[in-house]
Amino acid sequence: MKRILTVLILLTSSIFAQNYVGVENCGMGCHAAPLRTFPGFNSWKATLHSQIHLPPATDNMKGDFTQTVSMGSAYGNATVTFRVAAGEWFATLNPATGSPVEYKIVSTYGGGWKQRYLVKIGQSHYMLPVQWNLLKYKNNSSGNWAAYNPQTWFTTSGSLKVQDNAFRAKSWDKTCAGCHVVPGNNTNTVNAVVTGSDTAWVYSWANNSSPANMVVGCESCHGHPSGFSGTGHVKKLTDLSYERKLDVCGQCHFRGYSKNQVFEYPYDETTGKTYPVGEDLAGYIFAKPGLWPDGKTSKQHHQQSQDFKYSAHFNTTTGMMTCVTCHDPHQETAQAHQLKQDFNSLTPGVGCVMCHADKAAETNGINNHSKHPQAISQCVSCHMTHNAVTARSYDISNHSFMPIRPNLTITYSNVTGGMINTCAVACHRNGQGTRGGGPTFGITDATLTNWAEATDLALADTLWRYYQIMYGIVGLEKEESGVPTEFSLNQNFPNPFNPTTTISFSVAKASTMRLEIFNASGELVNILVNQELAPGSYKYEWDSRSLHGYTMPSGIYFYRLISGNNTLATKKMILMK
Repeated sequence: MKRILTVLILLTSSIFAQNYVGVENCGMGCHAAPLRTFPGFNSWKATLHSQIHLPPATDNMKGDFTQTVSMGSAYGNATVTFRVAAGEWFATLNPATGSPVEYKIVSTYGGGWKQRYLVKIGQSHYMLPVQWNLLKYKNNSSGNWAAYNPQTWFTTSGSLKVQDNAFRAKSWDKTCAGCHVVPGNNTNTVNAVVTGSDTAWVYSWANNSSPANMVVGCESCHGHPSGFSGTGHVKKLTDLSYERKLDVCGQCHFRGYSKNQVFEYPYDETTGKTYPVGEDLAGYIFAKPGLWPDGKTSKQHHQQSQDFKYSAHFNTTTGMMTCVTCHDPHQETAQAHQLKQDFNSLTPGVGCVMCHADKAAETNGINNHSKHPQAISQCVSCHMTHNAVTARSYDISNHSFMPIRPNLTITYSNVTGGMINTCAVACHRNGQGTRGGGPTFGITDATLTNWAEATDLALADTLWRYYQIMYGIVGLEKEESGVPTEFSLNQNFPNPFNPTTTISFSVAKASTMRLEIFNASGELVNILVNQELAPGSYKYEWDSRSLHGYTMPSGIYFYRLISGNNTLATKKMILMK
Protein backbone atom coordinates (compact mmCIF):
# COMPACT_ATOMS: atom_id res chain seq x y z
CA MET A 1 0.00 0.00 0.00
CA LYS A 2 2.84 2.36 0.87
CA ARG A 3 4.43 1.73 -2.54
CA ILE A 4 1.16 2.40 -4.36
CA LEU A 5 0.69 5.62 -2.40
CA THR A 6 4.22 6.70 -3.27
CA VAL A 7 3.57 6.06 -6.99
CA LEU A 8 0.36 8.09 -6.82
CA ILE A 9 2.13 10.98 -5.12
CA LEU A 10 4.87 10.95 -7.75
CA LEU A 11 2.31 10.72 -10.54
CA THR A 12 0.28 13.59 -9.09
CA SER A 13 3.46 15.68 -8.82
CA SER A 14 4.28 14.87 -12.42
CA ILE A 15 0.85 15.98 -13.60
CA PHE A 16 0.88 19.27 -11.75
CA ALA A 17 4.50 20.02 -12.70
CA GLN A 18 3.42 21.04 -16.18
CA ASN A 19 0.27 22.29 -17.86
CA TYR A 20 -0.07 19.44 -20.36
CA VAL A 21 0.69 15.92 -19.24
CA GLY A 22 0.79 14.08 -22.55
CA VAL A 23 -1.00 11.15 -24.13
CA GLU A 24 0.93 8.63 -22.04
CA ASN A 25 -0.90 9.77 -18.91
CA CYS A 26 -4.31 9.61 -20.56
CA GLY A 27 -3.74 6.21 -22.11
CA MET A 28 -2.19 4.33 -19.21
CA GLY A 29 -5.20 4.30 -16.89
CA CYS A 30 -8.80 5.41 -17.27
CA HIS A 31 -8.73 5.65 -21.06
CA ALA A 32 -6.75 2.56 -21.98
CA ALA A 33 -9.96 0.56 -22.41
CA PRO A 34 -13.29 1.70 -23.90
CA LEU A 35 -15.09 4.15 -21.64
CA ARG A 36 -18.57 5.47 -22.47
CA THR A 37 -18.31 6.75 -26.07
CA PHE A 38 -14.51 6.54 -26.17
CA PRO A 39 -13.46 3.32 -27.97
CA GLY A 40 -10.14 2.96 -26.17
CA PHE A 41 -6.61 4.27 -26.50
CA ASN A 42 -5.52 1.74 -29.11
CA SER A 43 -8.42 2.75 -31.37
CA TRP A 44 -7.26 6.35 -31.26
CA LYS A 45 -3.69 5.21 -31.97
CA ALA A 46 -4.89 3.92 -35.35
CA THR A 47 -6.06 7.37 -36.49
CA LEU A 48 -4.11 9.81 -38.64
CA HIS A 49 -4.17 12.34 -35.79
CA SER A 50 -2.10 9.88 -33.78
CA GLN A 51 0.19 9.18 -36.72
CA ILE A 52 0.81 12.70 -37.98
CA HIS A 53 4.47 12.30 -36.95
CA LEU A 54 6.24 8.98 -36.56
CA PRO A 55 9.87 7.91 -36.13
CA PRO A 56 10.98 6.57 -39.53
CA ALA A 57 10.35 2.85 -40.00
CA THR A 58 9.85 0.55 -42.96
CA ASP A 59 6.08 0.37 -42.45
CA ASN A 60 5.48 4.14 -42.30
CA MET A 61 7.90 5.65 -44.84
CA LYS A 62 5.58 6.07 -47.83
CA GLY A 63 7.95 7.39 -50.50
CA ASP A 64 10.04 5.52 -53.03
CA PHE A 65 13.50 6.28 -51.67
CA THR A 66 15.28 4.76 -54.66
CA GLN A 67 14.24 7.70 -56.81
CA THR A 68 15.80 11.12 -57.39
CA VAL A 69 13.64 14.21 -56.95
CA SER A 70 14.36 17.22 -59.16
CA MET A 71 13.66 20.74 -57.96
CA GLY A 72 12.99 21.76 -61.56
CA SER A 73 14.62 24.17 -63.98
CA ALA A 74 13.49 27.16 -61.87
CA TYR A 75 15.99 25.98 -59.25
CA GLY A 76 18.87 24.97 -61.49
CA ASN A 77 17.68 21.33 -61.66
CA ALA A 78 19.09 20.71 -58.19
CA THR A 79 18.05 17.33 -56.80
CA VAL A 80 17.35 15.43 -53.61
CA THR A 81 18.46 11.81 -53.28
CA PHE A 82 18.05 9.29 -50.48
CA ARG A 83 19.75 6.36 -48.82
CA VAL A 84 18.73 3.90 -46.13
CA ALA A 85 21.31 2.41 -43.78
CA ALA A 86 20.99 0.43 -40.53
CA GLY A 87 17.29 1.25 -40.19
CA GLU A 88 17.81 5.00 -40.69
CA TRP A 89 16.81 7.23 -43.60
CA PHE A 90 18.93 10.02 -45.02
CA ALA A 91 18.32 12.73 -47.63
CA THR A 92 21.04 14.48 -49.61
CA LEU A 93 20.48 17.91 -51.10
CA ASN A 94 22.49 18.08 -54.34
CA PRO A 95 22.91 21.68 -55.52
CA ALA A 96 23.69 22.62 -59.12
CA THR A 97 26.92 24.15 -57.84
CA GLY A 98 28.67 23.53 -54.54
CA SER A 99 28.90 20.52 -52.25
CA PRO A 100 25.98 18.20 -51.40
CA VAL A 101 24.68 18.18 -47.84
CA GLU A 102 23.17 15.13 -46.18
CA TYR A 103 20.57 15.14 -43.39
CA LYS A 104 19.14 12.37 -41.27
CA ILE A 105 15.34 12.16 -41.45
CA VAL A 106 14.09 12.27 -37.86
CA SER A 107 10.33 12.13 -38.40
CA THR A 108 7.59 11.56 -40.94
CA TYR A 109 5.06 14.33 -41.42
CA GLY A 110 1.63 13.10 -42.51
CA GLY A 111 0.72 10.07 -44.57
CA GLY A 112 -2.99 10.21 -45.42
CA TRP A 113 -2.81 12.11 -48.72
CA LYS A 114 0.87 13.00 -48.77
CA GLN A 115 3.99 12.67 -46.69
CA ARG A 116 6.77 15.14 -45.92
CA TYR A 117 9.90 14.59 -43.87
CA LEU A 118 11.55 16.46 -41.01
CA VAL A 119 15.24 16.94 -40.34
CA LYS A 120 16.79 18.66 -37.36
CA ILE A 121 19.23 21.56 -37.55
CA GLY A 122 20.32 22.80 -34.14
CA GLN A 123 17.25 22.62 -31.87
CA SER A 124 14.73 23.23 -34.67
CA HIS A 125 13.00 20.99 -37.21
CA TYR A 126 12.77 21.71 -40.93
CA MET A 127 10.79 20.18 -43.77
CA LEU A 128 12.83 18.77 -46.62
CA PRO A 129 11.99 20.25 -50.05
CA VAL A 130 10.23 17.07 -51.18
CA GLN A 131 6.73 15.65 -50.83
CA TRP A 132 5.45 12.17 -51.60
CA ASN A 133 1.89 12.26 -53.00
CA LEU A 134 -0.14 9.10 -52.45
CA LEU A 135 -2.43 7.91 -55.24
CA LYS A 136 -5.45 8.93 -53.14
CA TYR A 137 -6.51 9.09 -49.51
CA LYS A 138 -4.69 6.32 -47.59
CA ASN A 139 -3.97 4.53 -50.87
CA ASN A 140 -0.25 4.20 -51.55
CA SER A 141 -0.54 1.57 -54.28
CA SER A 142 1.32 4.11 -56.39
CA GLY A 143 2.51 7.63 -55.82
CA ASN A 144 4.97 10.25 -56.98
CA TRP A 145 7.48 12.74 -55.68
CA ALA A 146 6.99 16.50 -56.01
CA ALA A 147 9.21 19.40 -55.04
CA TYR A 148 7.91 21.13 -51.91
CA ASN A 149 8.85 24.79 -51.39
CA PRO A 150 12.29 24.37 -53.01
CA GLN A 151 12.76 28.13 -52.61
CA THR A 152 13.34 27.60 -48.89
CA TRP A 153 16.53 25.58 -49.57
CA PHE A 154 17.72 26.54 -53.06
CA THR A 155 18.39 29.71 -55.03
CA THR A 156 17.10 30.10 -58.58
CA SER A 157 20.55 29.07 -59.85
CA GLY A 158 20.30 25.84 -57.88
CA SER A 159 22.84 26.55 -55.16
CA LEU A 160 22.00 25.95 -51.50
CA LYS A 161 20.80 28.98 -49.59
CA VAL A 162 22.60 30.32 -46.56
CA GLN A 163 20.91 29.14 -43.38
CA ASP A 164 20.24 32.63 -42.07
CA ASN A 165 17.31 34.09 -40.14
CA ALA A 166 15.11 34.04 -43.25
CA PHE A 167 15.77 30.32 -43.59
CA ARG A 168 15.21 29.65 -39.88
CA ALA A 169 11.88 31.52 -40.01
CA LYS A 170 10.59 28.69 -42.23
CA SER A 171 11.20 26.03 -39.60
CA TRP A 172 8.51 23.50 -38.71
CA ASP A 173 8.64 24.85 -35.15
CA LYS A 174 7.55 28.31 -36.32
CA THR A 175 5.14 27.38 -39.09
CA CYS A 176 3.54 24.05 -38.19
CA ALA A 177 4.16 22.68 -34.71
CA GLY A 178 1.31 24.38 -32.88
CA CYS A 179 -1.30 22.28 -34.69
CA HIS A 180 0.61 19.02 -34.80
CA VAL A 181 1.70 18.26 -31.23
CA VAL A 182 0.34 18.26 -27.70
CA PRO A 183 1.59 21.62 -26.33
CA GLY A 184 4.02 21.67 -23.46
CA ASN A 185 2.62 24.61 -21.51
CA ASN A 186 -0.12 27.21 -21.52
CA THR A 187 2.43 29.95 -22.22
CA ASN A 188 5.73 30.34 -24.04
CA THR A 189 5.47 27.02 -25.84
CA VAL A 190 7.35 28.45 -28.81
CA ASN A 191 10.45 30.50 -28.14
CA ALA A 192 13.04 32.43 -30.06
CA VAL A 193 16.57 31.17 -29.43
CA VAL A 194 18.90 34.11 -30.07
CA THR A 195 22.63 33.62 -30.56
CA GLY A 196 24.23 36.92 -31.48
CA SER A 197 22.41 38.06 -34.62
CA ASP A 198 20.99 34.58 -35.27
CA THR A 199 17.41 33.72 -34.29
CA ALA A 200 15.97 30.21 -34.37
CA TRP A 201 12.52 29.07 -33.24
CA VAL A 202 11.96 26.09 -30.97
CA TYR A 203 8.59 24.58 -30.03
CA SER A 204 8.37 22.40 -26.92
CA TRP A 205 5.63 19.86 -26.42
CA ALA A 206 4.35 17.65 -23.62
CA ASN A 207 6.50 15.31 -21.54
CA ASN A 208 9.73 17.07 -22.47
CA SER A 209 8.94 16.91 -26.18
CA SER A 210 8.60 13.13 -26.16
CA PRO A 211 7.97 11.43 -29.54
CA ALA A 212 4.66 10.10 -28.16
CA ASN A 213 3.33 13.68 -27.98
CA MET A 214 4.40 14.70 -31.47
CA VAL A 215 0.74 14.01 -32.31
CA VAL A 216 -2.69 15.60 -32.24
CA GLY A 217 -3.39 14.08 -28.84
CA CYS A 218 -6.03 13.99 -26.13
CA GLU A 219 -5.24 17.42 -24.67
CA SER A 220 -5.05 19.03 -28.11
CA CYS A 221 -8.84 18.76 -28.20
CA HIS A 222 -9.90 18.29 -24.57
CA GLY A 223 -7.60 20.80 -22.91
CA HIS A 224 -5.06 20.14 -20.19
CA PRO A 225 -6.20 18.47 -16.95
CA SER A 226 -6.20 20.08 -13.53
CA GLY A 227 -6.39 16.66 -11.93
CA PHE A 228 -7.52 13.16 -12.72
CA SER A 229 -10.60 12.01 -14.64
CA GLY A 230 -14.20 13.21 -14.49
CA THR A 231 -14.70 16.73 -13.13
CA GLY A 232 -10.93 17.13 -12.90
CA HIS A 233 -10.72 17.77 -16.62
CA VAL A 234 -10.48 21.44 -17.46
CA LYS A 235 -13.02 21.36 -20.26
CA LYS A 236 -15.99 19.08 -20.80
CA LEU A 237 -16.56 19.58 -24.50
CA THR A 238 -20.28 18.89 -24.37
CA ASP A 239 -20.68 21.87 -22.03
CA LEU A 240 -19.07 24.34 -24.44
CA SER A 241 -21.16 26.80 -26.42
CA TYR A 242 -21.85 25.93 -30.04
CA GLU A 243 -19.13 28.12 -31.54
CA ARG A 244 -16.54 27.02 -28.96
CA LYS A 245 -17.27 23.40 -29.93
CA LEU A 246 -16.50 24.31 -33.54
CA ASP A 247 -13.29 26.00 -32.42
CA VAL A 248 -12.01 22.68 -31.06
CA CYS A 249 -11.51 21.43 -34.64
CA GLY A 250 -11.22 24.92 -36.10
CA GLN A 251 -8.01 25.62 -34.18
CA CYS A 252 -6.18 23.53 -36.79
CA HIS A 253 -8.63 23.22 -39.68
CA PHE A 254 -8.29 26.88 -40.64
CA ARG A 255 -5.81 28.70 -42.85
CA GLY A 256 -4.05 31.80 -41.61
CA TYR A 257 -1.69 32.95 -38.90
CA SER A 258 -1.39 33.55 -35.19
CA LYS A 259 -2.95 36.67 -33.68
CA ASN A 260 -0.08 38.99 -34.68
CA GLN A 261 0.86 36.95 -37.79
CA VAL A 262 4.21 35.73 -36.47
CA PHE A 263 3.34 32.00 -36.50
CA GLU A 264 1.09 29.86 -38.68
CA TYR A 265 -1.00 28.37 -35.88
CA PRO A 266 -3.14 29.80 -33.05
CA TYR A 267 -1.06 31.79 -30.58
CA ASP A 268 -1.21 35.12 -28.75
CA GLU A 269 2.22 36.67 -29.19
CA THR A 270 1.45 39.48 -26.76
CA THR A 271 0.89 37.16 -23.81
CA GLY A 272 2.79 34.14 -25.13
CA LYS A 273 -0.36 32.11 -24.62
CA THR A 274 -1.14 28.90 -26.45
CA TYR A 275 -4.78 28.60 -27.53
CA PRO A 276 -6.70 26.83 -24.73
CA VAL A 277 -9.77 24.82 -25.68
CA GLY A 278 -12.92 26.62 -24.59
CA GLU A 279 -11.82 30.16 -25.37
CA ASP A 280 -12.79 32.15 -28.45
CA LEU A 281 -10.41 31.10 -31.21
CA ALA A 282 -10.77 34.51 -32.86
CA GLY A 283 -8.52 35.96 -30.14
CA TYR A 284 -5.63 33.71 -31.23
CA ILE A 285 -5.71 33.72 -35.02
CA PHE A 286 -5.57 35.96 -38.06
CA ALA A 287 -7.58 34.17 -40.74
CA LYS A 288 -6.20 34.28 -44.27
CA PRO A 289 -7.79 31.56 -46.38
CA GLY A 290 -6.58 30.65 -49.84
CA LEU A 291 -9.61 31.20 -52.08
CA TRP A 292 -10.81 31.02 -55.65
CA PRO A 293 -11.62 34.43 -57.19
CA ASP A 294 -15.21 34.41 -55.88
CA GLY A 295 -13.72 35.13 -52.45
CA LYS A 296 -15.59 32.29 -50.73
CA THR A 297 -14.60 28.95 -52.23
CA SER A 298 -11.50 27.28 -50.78
CA LYS A 299 -8.62 26.65 -53.15
CA GLN A 300 -6.19 25.41 -50.50
CA HIS A 301 -6.51 22.67 -47.90
CA HIS A 302 -7.23 22.68 -44.14
CA GLN A 303 -9.90 25.37 -44.40
CA GLN A 304 -12.86 23.27 -43.32
CA SER A 305 -13.67 25.60 -40.44
CA GLN A 306 -13.83 28.62 -42.72
CA ASP A 307 -15.92 26.70 -45.26
CA PHE A 308 -18.40 25.51 -42.65
CA LYS A 309 -19.29 29.02 -41.50
CA TYR A 310 -20.65 29.74 -44.98
CA SER A 311 -22.96 26.73 -44.81
CA ALA A 312 -26.59 26.46 -43.77
CA HIS A 313 -25.44 23.82 -41.26
CA PHE A 314 -23.68 26.56 -39.30
CA ASN A 315 -26.51 27.61 -37.02
CA THR A 316 -25.80 29.30 -33.70
CA THR A 317 -29.48 29.17 -32.77
CA THR A 318 -30.01 25.43 -32.98
CA GLY A 319 -26.36 24.42 -32.49
CA MET A 320 -27.21 21.02 -33.91
CA MET A 321 -24.41 20.23 -36.33
CA THR A 322 -20.69 20.22 -35.54
CA CYS A 323 -17.69 18.41 -37.00
CA VAL A 324 -18.28 15.33 -34.83
CA THR A 325 -21.82 15.01 -36.18
CA CYS A 326 -20.24 13.39 -39.24
CA HIS A 327 -16.69 12.48 -38.15
CA ASP A 328 -15.47 10.24 -35.32
CA PRO A 329 -12.24 11.78 -33.98
CA HIS A 330 -11.38 8.78 -31.81
CA GLN A 331 -11.19 5.88 -34.24
CA GLU A 332 -10.97 4.67 -37.80
CA THR A 333 -14.37 3.74 -39.21
CA ALA A 334 -15.66 1.74 -42.15
CA GLN A 335 -15.76 4.98 -44.15
CA ALA A 336 -12.89 7.15 -45.34
CA HIS A 337 -12.00 10.25 -43.33
CA GLN A 338 -13.33 8.66 -40.12
CA LEU A 339 -16.89 9.35 -41.23
CA LYS A 340 -19.60 7.84 -39.08
CA GLN A 341 -21.94 7.11 -41.97
CA ASP A 342 -21.84 6.36 -45.68
CA PHE A 343 -22.46 9.81 -47.09
CA ASN A 344 -22.51 8.41 -50.63
CA SER A 345 -25.72 6.57 -49.79
CA LEU A 346 -29.35 7.57 -50.39
CA THR A 347 -30.55 4.75 -48.13
CA PRO A 348 -33.21 6.00 -45.66
CA GLY A 349 -31.66 6.84 -42.31
CA VAL A 350 -28.07 6.76 -43.58
CA GLY A 351 -25.64 9.66 -44.13
CA CYS A 352 -27.15 12.92 -45.37
CA VAL A 353 -30.56 11.24 -45.67
CA MET A 354 -30.70 10.93 -41.87
CA CYS A 355 -31.71 14.59 -41.86
CA HIS A 356 -32.63 15.21 -45.50
CA ALA A 357 -34.96 12.28 -46.22
CA ASP A 358 -37.01 14.30 -48.71
CA LYS A 359 -33.95 14.74 -50.94
CA ALA A 360 -33.84 11.00 -51.62
CA ALA A 361 -37.27 10.92 -53.29
CA GLU A 362 -37.36 9.87 -56.94
CA THR A 363 -39.81 9.69 -59.83
CA ASN A 364 -39.25 7.14 -62.57
CA GLY A 365 -35.60 6.76 -61.62
CA ILE A 366 -34.88 10.50 -61.54
CA ASN A 367 -34.05 12.12 -58.21
CA ASN A 368 -36.58 14.88 -57.55
CA HIS A 369 -33.98 17.12 -55.94
CA SER A 370 -30.88 16.66 -58.12
CA LYS A 371 -32.83 16.22 -61.41
CA HIS A 372 -30.26 13.52 -62.25
CA PRO A 373 -30.65 9.72 -62.31
CA GLN A 374 -31.11 8.35 -58.80
CA ALA A 375 -28.17 5.98 -59.27
CA ILE A 376 -25.69 8.89 -59.49
CA SER A 377 -27.41 11.37 -57.17
CA GLN A 378 -25.19 11.06 -54.11
CA CYS A 379 -25.50 14.26 -52.08
CA VAL A 380 -21.73 14.76 -51.89
CA SER A 381 -21.40 14.88 -55.68
CA CYS A 382 -22.94 18.35 -55.77
CA HIS A 383 -22.70 19.54 -52.17
CA MET A 384 -19.11 18.61 -51.36
CA THR A 385 -17.20 19.73 -54.42
CA HIS A 386 -13.57 18.68 -54.69
CA ASN A 387 -12.27 22.21 -55.12
CA ALA A 388 -9.14 22.37 -52.93
CA VAL A 389 -5.72 20.78 -53.11
CA THR A 390 -3.54 19.06 -50.53
CA ALA A 391 -1.53 16.60 -52.66
CA ARG A 392 -3.18 16.26 -56.07
CA SER A 393 -5.52 18.66 -57.85
CA TYR A 394 -8.98 18.66 -56.26
CA ASP A 395 -8.62 16.04 -53.55
CA ILE A 396 -10.24 18.03 -50.72
CA SER A 397 -14.00 18.55 -50.34
CA ASN A 398 -15.75 21.86 -49.78
CA HIS A 399 -17.40 21.99 -46.34
CA SER A 400 -19.75 24.87 -47.16
CA PHE A 401 -22.02 22.23 -48.79
CA MET A 402 -22.97 24.67 -51.56
CA PRO A 403 -22.68 23.71 -55.23
CA ILE A 404 -20.45 26.05 -57.23
CA ARG A 405 -22.65 27.13 -60.11
CA PRO A 406 -21.32 27.03 -63.70
CA ASN A 407 -22.04 30.73 -64.14
CA LEU A 408 -19.17 31.50 -61.76
CA THR A 409 -16.69 30.13 -64.29
CA ILE A 410 -18.12 32.58 -66.83
CA THR A 411 -18.25 35.48 -64.38
CA TYR A 412 -14.56 35.14 -63.44
CA SER A 413 -13.28 34.28 -66.89
CA ASN A 414 -11.03 37.36 -66.90
CA VAL A 415 -9.15 36.26 -63.76
CA THR A 416 -5.90 34.35 -64.22
CA GLY A 417 -6.62 30.68 -63.65
CA GLY A 418 -10.36 31.27 -63.75
CA MET A 419 -13.00 29.84 -61.43
CA ILE A 420 -13.90 26.19 -60.84
CA ASN A 421 -17.50 24.91 -60.95
CA THR A 422 -19.08 21.83 -59.42
CA CYS A 423 -20.79 20.40 -62.50
CA ALA A 424 -17.56 20.31 -64.49
CA VAL A 425 -15.09 19.14 -61.85
CA ALA A 426 -17.47 16.54 -60.37
CA CYS A 427 -18.71 14.83 -63.54
CA HIS A 428 -18.64 16.67 -66.85
CA ARG A 429 -15.04 17.73 -67.46
CA ASN A 430 -13.88 15.34 -70.21
CA GLY A 431 -16.56 12.89 -69.14
CA GLN A 432 -14.91 11.85 -65.89
CA GLY A 433 -14.76 14.08 -62.83
CA THR A 434 -13.78 13.53 -59.23
CA ARG A 435 -17.24 12.14 -58.38
CA GLY A 436 -18.12 10.22 -61.52
CA GLY A 437 -18.75 10.35 -65.24
CA GLY A 438 -21.09 12.53 -67.28
CA PRO A 439 -21.64 13.91 -70.78
CA THR A 440 -18.87 16.11 -72.18
CA PHE A 441 -21.22 17.91 -74.59
CA GLY A 442 -18.46 17.43 -77.18
CA ILE A 443 -16.04 19.68 -75.28
CA THR A 444 -12.56 18.46 -74.33
CA ASP A 445 -10.36 20.50 -72.01
CA ALA A 446 -6.68 19.66 -71.64
CA THR A 447 -5.63 21.75 -68.64
CA LEU A 448 -7.11 20.60 -65.36
CA THR A 449 -5.98 23.53 -63.24
CA ASN A 450 -6.79 26.41 -65.61
CA TRP A 451 -10.50 27.27 -65.68
CA ALA A 452 -10.26 30.34 -67.92
CA GLU A 453 -9.55 28.59 -71.22
CA ALA A 454 -12.00 28.73 -74.11
CA THR A 455 -12.98 25.10 -73.57
CA ASP A 456 -13.75 25.74 -69.89
CA LEU A 457 -15.97 28.68 -70.81
CA ALA A 458 -17.75 26.74 -73.55
CA LEU A 459 -18.48 23.88 -71.15
CA ALA A 460 -19.57 26.28 -68.41
CA ASP A 461 -21.92 28.05 -70.81
CA THR A 462 -23.54 24.74 -71.76
CA LEU A 463 -23.74 23.56 -68.17
CA TRP A 464 -25.24 26.86 -67.04
CA ARG A 465 -27.97 26.64 -69.69
CA TYR A 466 -28.93 23.17 -68.44
CA TYR A 467 -28.61 24.27 -64.83
CA GLN A 468 -31.09 27.13 -65.31
CA ILE A 469 -33.58 24.86 -67.04
CA MET A 470 -33.29 22.04 -64.51
CA TYR A 471 -33.50 24.22 -61.41
CA GLY A 472 -35.99 26.81 -62.57
CA ILE A 473 -33.72 29.83 -62.96
CA VAL A 474 -35.33 32.15 -65.49
CA GLY A 475 -32.23 34.07 -66.54
CA LEU A 476 -32.00 36.79 -69.14
CA GLU A 477 -34.75 37.33 -71.70
CA LYS A 478 -34.76 39.66 -74.69
CA GLU A 479 -38.04 41.44 -75.35
CA GLU A 480 -39.53 41.85 -78.81
CA SER A 481 -39.31 45.58 -79.43
CA GLY A 482 -37.48 48.16 -81.47
CA VAL A 483 -33.88 49.24 -80.94
CA PRO A 484 -33.61 51.65 -77.97
CA THR A 485 -32.09 55.05 -78.59
CA GLU A 486 -30.26 55.12 -75.25
CA PHE A 487 -29.07 52.92 -72.40
CA SER A 488 -31.49 52.79 -69.48
CA LEU A 489 -32.16 50.90 -66.26
CA ASN A 490 -35.74 50.64 -65.00
CA GLN A 491 -37.09 50.27 -61.48
CA ASN A 492 -37.56 46.63 -60.55
CA PHE A 493 -41.10 45.27 -60.26
CA PRO A 494 -42.57 44.40 -57.88
CA ASN A 495 -40.82 46.44 -55.22
CA PRO A 496 -40.79 45.52 -52.35
CA PHE A 497 -40.67 41.87 -53.46
CA ASN A 498 -40.55 38.30 -52.14
CA PRO A 499 -38.95 36.18 -53.42
CA THR A 500 -38.65 37.26 -57.08
CA THR A 501 -38.52 40.55 -58.91
CA THR A 502 -37.92 41.57 -62.52
CA ILE A 503 -35.23 44.06 -63.55
CA SER A 504 -35.44 45.48 -67.07
CA PHE A 505 -32.94 47.55 -69.00
CA SER A 506 -32.17 48.80 -72.49
CA VAL A 507 -29.02 48.50 -74.59
CA ALA A 508 -28.57 51.14 -77.33
CA LYS A 509 -25.57 49.54 -79.05
CA ALA A 510 -23.68 46.26 -78.88
CA SER A 511 -21.76 46.30 -75.62
CA THR A 512 -20.39 44.12 -72.84
CA MET A 513 -23.03 44.57 -70.16
CA ARG A 514 -22.99 43.74 -66.43
CA LEU A 515 -25.99 43.79 -64.11
CA GLU A 516 -24.83 43.56 -60.51
CA ILE A 517 -26.54 43.43 -57.12
CA PHE A 518 -25.07 44.67 -53.84
CA ASN A 519 -26.30 44.67 -50.27
CA ALA A 520 -26.55 47.76 -48.07
CA SER A 521 -22.95 47.24 -46.89
CA GLY A 522 -21.66 47.46 -50.45
CA GLU A 523 -20.83 43.75 -50.70
CA LEU A 524 -21.37 42.09 -54.07
CA VAL A 525 -24.35 39.71 -53.87
CA ASN A 526 -24.82 38.57 -57.45
CA ILE A 527 -23.87 39.26 -61.06
CA LEU A 528 -27.00 38.60 -63.09
CA VAL A 529 -25.58 39.54 -66.49
CA ASN A 530 -21.98 39.61 -67.68
CA GLN A 531 -21.87 39.23 -71.46
CA GLU A 532 -21.87 40.90 -74.84
CA LEU A 533 -25.43 42.01 -75.69
CA ALA A 534 -26.88 43.19 -78.98
CA PRO A 535 -29.01 46.35 -79.02
CA GLY A 536 -32.44 45.75 -77.52
CA SER A 537 -34.60 45.65 -74.39
CA TYR A 538 -33.91 42.94 -71.79
CA LYS A 539 -35.32 41.69 -68.51
CA TYR A 540 -33.99 39.45 -65.78
CA GLU A 541 -36.04 37.80 -63.06
CA TRP A 542 -33.96 37.67 -59.86
CA ASP A 543 -34.89 34.96 -57.37
CA SER A 544 -33.27 36.71 -54.35
CA ARG A 545 -30.34 34.32 -54.39
CA SER A 546 -26.67 35.13 -54.27
CA LEU A 547 -24.08 34.32 -56.89
CA HIS A 548 -23.50 31.03 -55.07
CA GLY A 549 -27.17 30.12 -54.70
CA TYR A 550 -27.69 31.29 -51.11
CA THR A 551 -31.12 32.72 -50.27
CA MET A 552 -30.63 36.34 -49.24
CA PRO A 553 -32.26 37.82 -46.12
CA SER A 554 -34.73 40.71 -46.02
CA GLY A 555 -33.15 44.10 -46.52
CA ILE A 556 -32.26 46.93 -48.85
CA TYR A 557 -30.33 46.01 -52.00
CA PHE A 558 -28.89 48.03 -54.86
CA TYR A 559 -28.57 47.02 -58.50
CA ARG A 560 -26.51 48.74 -61.15
CA LEU A 561 -26.01 48.50 -64.91
CA ILE A 562 -22.49 48.73 -66.32
CA SER A 563 -21.42 49.06 -69.95
CA GLY A 564 -17.73 48.28 -70.39
CA ASN A 565 -16.15 50.12 -67.46
CA ASN A 566 -18.87 52.77 -67.14
CA THR A 567 -21.64 52.57 -64.55
CA LEU A 568 -24.79 53.76 -66.30
CA ALA A 569 -27.28 53.76 -63.44
CA THR A 570 -27.86 52.46 -59.90
CA LYS A 571 -31.24 51.83 -58.24
CA LYS A 572 -32.54 50.60 -54.89
CA MET A 573 -34.91 47.71 -54.15
CA ILE A 574 -36.30 46.07 -51.01
CA LEU A 575 -36.54 42.36 -50.27
CA MET A 576 -39.27 41.93 -47.64
CA LYS A 577 -40.03 38.43 -46.32
